[in-house]
Amino acid sequence: MKKFTKYVAAAMALATVVATATACNNETTTSGDNNTSSTPETTTSQSSQQTMGTDAEVQNKVSEAIGDVDESYKNIEVTTKPIWMAWWEIQEASPAVEMFKALYGTPANKPEGFDHVPDENVFCNVYTLYADRYTDLAKRISSDDAPDVFPFEICYYPYGVYKNLFQSVDDLFDFTTDDWADYKEVIDMFQWGGKNYCPIMDLNISTLLWYRKSVVEEAGFDDPWTLYEQGDWTWDKFMEMCRKFTDAENGMYAIDGYQMGDNLVLTTGTPLVSLEDGKLVSNLYDANVEKALDLITAFDDSKEGLKYPKEVENNWNPNRREWVNGKTLFFDDGTWRYEEDWQKYIKIMKWEEDEINFVPWPQMDGADEYYQGMKQDAMMLCASSKNKEGYQAWVYANLVATKDPDIKAAGRQQSIDNYNWTETLLDRLDHLKDPDTFTAVFDFKNGIGPDIADTTKGDCIVEQLTKEPLVNGVSYTTLRESNQGQINTRIEEMNATVQ
Repeated sequence: MKKFTKYVAAAMALATVVATATACNNETTTSGDNNTSSTPETTTSQSSQQTMGTDAEVQNKVSEAIGDVDESYKNIEVTTKPIWMAWWEIQEASPAVEMFKALYGTPANKPEGFDHVPDENVFCNVYTLYADRYTDLAKRISSDDAPDVFPFEICYYPYGVYKNLFQSVDDLFDFTTDDWADYKEVIDMFQWGGKNYCPIMDLNISTLLWYRKSVVEEAGFDDPWTLYEQGDWTWDKFMEMCRKFTDAENGMYAIDGYQMGDNLVLTTGTPLVSLEDGKLVSNLYDANVEKALDLITAFDDSKEGLKYPKEVENNWNPNRREWVNGKTLFFDDGTWRYEEDWQKYIKIMKWEEDEINFVPWPQMDGADEYYQGMKQDAMMLCASSKNKEGYQAWVYANLVATKDPDIKAAGRQQSIDNYNWTETLLDRLDHLKDPDTFTAVFDFKNGIGPDIADTTKGDCIVEQLTKEPLVNGVSYTTLRESNQGQINTRIEEMNATVQ
């Protein structure tokens, strides 16, 4: 795969949206206070999204780039505003939207029911709560009121195709052209039954371990980013820090966050469920998967109690305030956490600019390569879409914008101006997203469907395989033996539909 040279800030600003999908609290922090942590899973209001301001430099760079755009991309007539459905709205000031307008103009026609959309907007937004997103999408499709574009999520792929929510894009894009060369290898990895559904235009590290510089120094630890640069950021070093920092009697914990078990498994290089040659493959009996999920049991309070006990202390929510107050060493979350919270605390707490830092998940000791879970930027074409031209144009606008160096630079500055990203952090993100840095790993375990559930818990049994060892210290091998039959049956059922 060719080397990516895109700025991560451009990806944040271009590829569909800025990932600020949740409400946030602006209170100052006081030790012991609870806060309801907000993630995409607990989205409450579309009005909570921070709006990106129009940027004249971005507009200028887009105008200058038009002459270099492949003529075939321009031969699309978009007369109606595309309908975007998600738990956030499209940022109309983003470089990709500016590119859309430069290539195709602002569509004048509005779909039925969208008369309220401003004439100057490219998109019609359909807002949905994160928890209801696929139920709402299915209802719209069945009622002949389908949106055109929906965010790609690996947690529902290929199940969303299996349930006829999305359609193939093979008749819209030629993925063998040079413009897709940077992404072709990954696009092929996401084929389902020999067909393409995911026009992947960018890759980013899916999650980070956030830490505060002063907290690390006061604990007497070496800086994790420095260890990473030196090639010494390993499971052993990570666990050493976690164990030394944790002091439950004084409310000190090593880590807080969302999907620690999943993220540790991905560093083994083997996902629980992979997608190979267009079909799902179970890796439940892989020795390294077992090793990772055995190690993660140490974080449960029934064992070593290394993680913040959110099930006891904060109503099952992570507690950002405890991290801000230096009571939690690492916070496991995506880049959006900086935009949602950390940038604000720099001002509230009067921290130095370099106080907030991050590091990737550590490398498995003795691993042949450095594996890391990666997030894919792509948009899905909804089943029964009435505006394929709008969808196609939106994908091309993103693709063109991500490839132009001047637009990327302008997008980078836009992220600095709008979200207070620092040059140092953006440089580090650039490094982490470079495909030469990690071997990308993708886990399709949740993509076999949320309807395989334990009726007593309501959780997908595949999700329990990584959560129960972390939250309740349950043996992974015990969980696997109880559930592997049902998991394998579903995999066989789904694979049979594409034979």
